[in-house]
Amino acid sequence: MDLLIPQRNQQGFTLVEILITLLIFGILLSLAGPPFQGWVRSTQLRTYAESFQSAVQLARAEAIKRNGYVELILTNDAVAATNRNANNVSPSANGTAWLIRACPACANLTTAAPAGSRYPFIEGKTVAEGNSAQFKLNADQSMIRFDALGRADQSLLLIVSQDKSAVADCNKPADDNNIVKNPARICMRVDEGGNTQLCLPDAPKKNPASCSR
Repeated sequence: MDLLIPQRNQQGFTLVEILITLLIFGILLSLAGPPFQGWVRSTQLRTYAESFQSAVQLARAEAIKRNGYVELILTNDAVAATNRNANNVSPSANGTAWLIRACPACANLTTAAPAGSRYPFIEGKTVAEGNSAQFKLNADQSMIRFDALGRADQSLLLIVSQDKSAVADCNKPADDNNIVKNPARICMRVDEGGNTQLCLPDAPKKNPASCSR
C-alpha cells in the first residue's frame, strides 16, 4: 500500500516583491555611488603617482648597481618597445612617460655628458597608457641624475591631480582646517640624497600624510 506523503507548497517571489527589491537596491546604489566613485578615482590617482615614485627608485637603484651615472627623464616621447631611443629624448616637466638611461660619458653628478654621447637604454614606461582617468602631472624638473652612491644632482618636486596644479602647492603651509577632496592631489618629493616621499598637499597639518609634516 502506497503512502501518500503530503508535499509542501513551494512559493516563489511575486512580481511586486521583486520590483520593490530592485527599487530598494537602486536607491542604495545611488546613495553609495558618488563616494565609491571618488574612492576609485583616488586609488587610480595614487597608483599613477606611485608609478613615478617607482621610476625614481629604479633609476637610483640602477646607478648604485652599475656603479655609474643614471638619468631619469620625464617625457612625452614614445618609450614603447618599438621606439626606445634613449639618445634622442625630449624632456618635459609635464611628461606622461619616463625613461631611464645610463650615462657612461657623464664626468660627474652635476655635469651633463658631451653632445653626441651615447646613452644605453635601461627602462621606460608610458604611464598614460594605464591612466584611463587622464590625471595631470606637473614637475619642477624634467630630468634627475643619480650617481653610484644613490645621490641626486638636484631635488625633484612633482604633483599629480585631476586638474593641472602648480608644483608650488606642495610647499604651501597647511593648517588643521584643510580638507582632502576626492580624488586627492598627491605630491612626490625627491631630495638630493635620492629619498622619495609621497604626501597630500591638501591634508590637515595633523594628518601624517600632510606635506607640511
